[in-house]
This record gives sequence, structure tokens and C-alpha cells, in this order.
Amino acid sequence: MKDQLFVKSFTTSKHLNWIKSLKSDELVEFFDELLKLVIYVSEGKRDVETLTVFLDEWRETALLNLEPNIIEEIAEAEKELDDGGGKEWSQIKKEIGL
Repeated sequence: MKDQLFVKSFTTSKHLNWIKSLKSDELVEFFDELLKLVIYVSEGKRDVETLTVFLDEWRETALLNLEPNIIEEIAEAEKELDDGGGKEWSQIKKEIGL
């Protein structure tokens, strides 16, 4: 038990339900980073906005876990762009009337 942490189940508020979508290794990383960040904020080394960004980024990770195909789609889109495919933003705006 020396380097292990046991966590029992707990209920989160509705706006933090996304935490349930993190994988177990991601949960460990999330709480490790969260605790460090809370200490930095309390010592004045970071501000609360940093904490907000941190939570937003982890929320995005959790939401991606709910959409496993999206990672493949993003990779395909990036490859298409790297290969010279896709459209310029100015062209897209024209096409949709912006």
C-alpha cells in the first residue's frame, strides 16, 4: 500500500459529471495534477483562471472518451490537411454566406 491510493465512490455535482468519463489512468493523472494546481493557487503561484483552463481541458478529454470515433476522424482530417486537402476558411465563409 506504500505508493497506492484507494478512492471510494463519491457523488459529484451535475456540472462535474464528465469526470465519470475519464479512464482510470486519466483519473489518477487528473487528481494528481489537480492537487498540485490547488496548492499552487493557494500559494499564489497560479491564479484561479489557470484552474478553470485545467478543468476545461480535462472535461474535453472526458468528452472525447464518450466519442471514440472522433479521435480517428480528427486524425483523418489532420492527414487530409497535411496532404494539401481541405478548404481555406475564406472559401468556407463564402459558401455559407458569412
